[in-house]
Amino acid sequence: MRPNWPIIPIALILAGTLACNRKSEAVLQAEEAAKAAEAKVTQLEQQLNEAKSGKTTGEDAETVQHLTRSQVKALERQVSDAKKRAEVKKQEAITLAQAPAASQALKPVVVDLPIGTKLEVSLARELATDKDQAGDAWEGSLASDLLQDGKLVWSAGSPVRGVVTQSAAAGRLSNGQGALGIRLTEVAGVGIDADTHVVVATAKGERNAKYIGGGAALGALIGILSDNKNKNDHALGGAALGAAAGTAVAAGTADTVIRIPSGKSVSFSLTAAERVTLRK
Repeated sequence: MRPNWPIIPIALILAGTLACNRKSEAVLQAEEAAKAAEAKVTQLEQQLNEAKSGKTTGEDAETVQHLTRSQVKALERQVSDAKKRAEVKKQEAITLAQAPAASQALKPVVVDLPIGTKLEVSLARELATDKDQAGDAWEGSLASDLLQDGKLVWSAGSPVRGVVTQSAAAGRLSNGQGALGIRLTEVAGVGIDADTHVVVATAKGERNAKYIGGGAALGALIGILSDNKNKNDHALGGAALGAAAGTAVAAGTADTVIRIPSGKSVSFSLTAAERVTLRK
C-alpha cells in the first residue's frame, strides 16, 4: 500500500525554487555598488592614460609639462585608492550573497546625490606647497551634516580623503605664478567625483582661489597658468569654474609658499551623480 503523501501544487514548488534562486535586494544593491566602484577605476585609468599621452597643449610648454606631470601623479594616487575601494565593495557583495537569507532581508536605503551637491570639508592640517606635493593624500572630515530628501547621508565629522593635484610655489612657474590644488575623492569610504579647489598665486602676494570641475580640471588649470598675458578665465572653455570666497590666503604677503589653512572649511561640489547606500 502506497503512503498517502500530501499533494503539493507544482506552483508552490516553483515559487520556492525561484525564491531560493532570487537575489535579495540587499545583494543586488551591493553588486551594483561594486560595479559602480569598478566603473570609477576604469574612468580614472582613462584619464590617467590621456594625461600620460601628452596631448594637452598650451602657450607655455614648460608650465604645461609641469602641470601635466603633477596631474599624472595625482591620478596615479586616485587609481590606486579607487582599486582598493572597488575590492572592498566586491568582497562586501560576495560576503552578503553568501550570508543567510535572514541577514539579507532588510531593504537597503539608497539615496541619489545629484551633480552640484555641496560638501563642506575641514582639513585635518594645513596644506602648503613647501610640504605637500602632487599625488600626496590629504585627510579631513565633513564640517556639516549632508542631508538629501530628508535623510542623513553623512554626518558631520565623517572622515574624508583627497589628493593634492598641483603643488608649485608662487613664482615657481615660468610666468611667475604658482598653484596649490586639492581634490576631494572619498567620503566615509565612498569614492566620489568632486571638483578641484585651486589657489593660484604670484610671488607678489596675489592670491586667487577657484574651483575647477570634473575631467576638465587639467585643461582649465593650464588655461589659467600657461597664459603669459594673464588673461586667465578666457582659456577655460566649458570648464566649471567659480570663485572660492573666504578660502584663499589674503593678498599682500610676499610669502611664496601657497597655503590652504585647516581652520576654515573648504567647499566642494559633486561633478557626477552619486548613489549612496545608507548604513544601518
